[in-house]
Amino acid sequence: MSAASFQPPRRLILAAPVGIYSTITLAPENGWTEAAIIGAVLFALVLFGPILIRAAAKAAAVRAVTKARKTEKKEGGKK
Repeated sequence: MSAASFQPPRRLILAAPVGIYSTITLAPENGWTEAAIIGAVLFALVLFGPILIRAAAKAAAVRAVTKARKTEKKEGGKK
């Protein structure tokens, strides 16, 4: 793979400035430790948030299908 064909992850391009900006702007108010923690949490939310939302939606869809199948089996067995 050549350097010309490399494409960095888009979410990383968005997440890094969010984490850095929040750390720098909150440092005078809260101190570096708390600002760094908040910046790291925001970085993780921007980076992994869409993945977690997709996973939760997929899990909810699977749960709904399995619940529908269970109720279908219960109703079919009672008749």
